[in-house]
Amino acid sequence: MKNLIISILLICIVFSCKEEIYSTIPTAPVSYKLNLNLYEADARLNAGVGTYLCITQKRLETDRLGFGGLLIVNGIGEEAVNIYAYDLACPNEASRNALVVPENISEAGSPTAITAKCPKCGAVFNIIDGYGTPQSGSKYYLRAYRVMKTMNNGEYLVAQ
Repeated sequence: MKNLIISILLICIVFSCKEEIYSTIPTAPVSYKLNLNLYEADARLNAGVGTYLCITQKRLETDRLGFGGLLIVNGIGEEAVNIYAYDLACPNEASRNALVVPENISEAGSPTAITAKCPKCGAVFNIIDGYGTPQSGSKYYLRAYRVMKTMNNGEYLVAQ
C-alpha cells in the first residue's frame, strides 16, 4: 500500500512539472471565421507552410480580433493545412501600439514567415508551431488562440 501511494505521488509530480505558457496580453474577445475556398486573402494560406495573414480590420460586424489584431499562420503539423492564430500585440509591450511583424522570407508569391518580430523591443517569436514561443528578447509567449475546423470544407473558426 505504501509503495502504491509513493508511486501515485511520483506520477503526479512528474506530470505537474511542465513549463507554463504565459502571455501578458489582456484577454479580449476573439471570433473570426476563415474560409479558404471563399475569400481570396484566406486562400493564400493554402500556398504552404509559413504563409500568413495579419488581420487588423473587421470583415464582418461579428468579427472580434482580440487585443491587437490577429496573426494567422499555416504552420507545421500533420495536415496539409495547419492553421494557428496569435494576437498581434507584443507580450513585452502589452500595447495595441506595439504589434509584431512576421519576418517575411519569401521573395515572390505568398508572404511566408517562420518568426515574427516586435519593431519596438526587438523580441522574436516562433509562429510556425502554434505556441508563439519566444526566440529572443522575451520570456513571454505570444497569446495563442484556438483554431477549429467547422463542418464546412476549408472553413475555420478562430476563437478564445
